[in-house]
Amino acid sequence: MIFSFITPKPKPIFSPITRSWLICFIASFALILGIFGLLNMQSDRISSSSQKLQGQIEDQQLIQTKLNLNLDFLQKQINQLQDIKKQNSSLIQAVTNLFDLIPNQITINSISLTNETLIIKGITPSKEIYTFLLEAPLRAIFNESRVDFFVLPSGWYNFVSVSKVNQVLEKNDE
Repeated sequence: MIFSFITPKPKPIFSPITRSWLICFIASFALILGIFGLLNMQSDRISSSSQKLQGQIEDQQLIQTKLNLNLDFLQKQINQLQDIKKQNSSLIQAVTNLFDLIPNQITINSISLTNETLIIKGITPSKEIYTFLLEAPLRAIFNESRVDFFVLPSGWYNFVSVSKVNQVLEKNDE
């Protein structure tokens, strides 16, 4: 048997230096896991925020597309209104010129105007007054002009004048 001169003391498994290193390693590992968890939470939050922003961007793009379509529609309407305004002003000018063209001796009962024809019905004291004062300017403006006279009991004449513009000639002039 072997005998010891000192009384045995309990010997720990880990020495105090090993324990301090072990505590440092565990604390470091816990700190790394905590930072990793925090980074994962931040990444998830940023990802969900990014998805929300992507949805908002798509909504804004959809709204922008609708606004562009509305803008195109409104631009077409503006162009149509401008064309109508131009047509109206040219029609007003044409009607004004037509009334300026009619001499005082001739009384007009009705005027019918389409894109291609002008029909004037009225009363004239004589065929010559109509021929010299109204028919000559109408022939200068229109490609084809025809008039029919009807004698009234008073000696005056009812007339129906039909003046036409040939569309083929108008298109060639443009």
